[in-house]
Amino acid sequence: MDEREELRSSTEVESLMGDEEKQQWRRHPSSLSPHFRKFSERGAPTSSHRWIISTVLQVVIIGLVGLLLLREQPQIPTGEAPQVGGDFNGKGPTIDTTILKFNADYSFVPLNATRFFDNDVLEQWKTMMPAGTGWGTDLSKFSTTSMTHQLHCIFMMARIYAGFSSGSVSSLPTDYNSHYLHCVDYLRQGVMCSADLATEPHKDTDPDDNGPLDGSWAGLHVCKDYGQVTKYLGQQISDGVRVVLPIDD
Repeated sequence: MDEREELRSSTEVESLMGDEEKQQWRRHPSSLSPHFRKFSERGAPTSSHRWIISTVLQVVIIGLVGLLLLREQPQIPTGEAPQVGGDFNGKGPTIDTTILKFNADYSFVPLNATRFFDNDVLEQWKTMMPAGTGWGTDLSKFSTTSMTHQLHCIFMMARIYAGFSSGSVSSLPTDYNSHYLHCVDYLRQGVMCSADLATEPHKDTDPDDNGPLDGSWAGLHVCKDYGQVTKYLGQQISDGVRVVLPIDD
């Protein structure tokens, strides 16, 4: 121990003594109890030691808080990365993708809006639904699926518009106002979730529905193979995993 360390140890030892003990220490250091002699030889913990201990404790506390927060988050099974638009737990098949160009189809959106109440238009919309669509037998608790919910919302919004534009509001469900607004908000979040980033060139050769330079139909989109989607959902319905409700209900 060098001279500075010895002086520091002596000072720290004195700070723990009464007046009589200090006098005894200064005259005869060897007469102290074994506890004080051991303390003076070893030296008290320094401020740097206290800083290290404090830092370690803070890191441990932060780590424990992080673990608690992670436990509250939905956990994705290891090795199973979910597809965009798939179930969050990674279950289900990997659906093939295909490149599609959107096109106007008036069999789904007749220019005469009142035809949304005609059976032939309803039947056309039903072609997008999987086999087995309908109310299940056990309605106490069931799961449906987001894609068909979104299709239902689009159809009902069109039908509500048709009811108002034709003066046939009496043909609409009584909750049409809340239903419509719910669908607007639900579709808003669905669009943000899927986030289709296809470019849509605006050309003077665009179809006549919204006029040239509209751009709605010029893009090429990376899409799930819709045949595989409906086949998978049909099997889920058959297995009792989920229910797909009618598009007009």
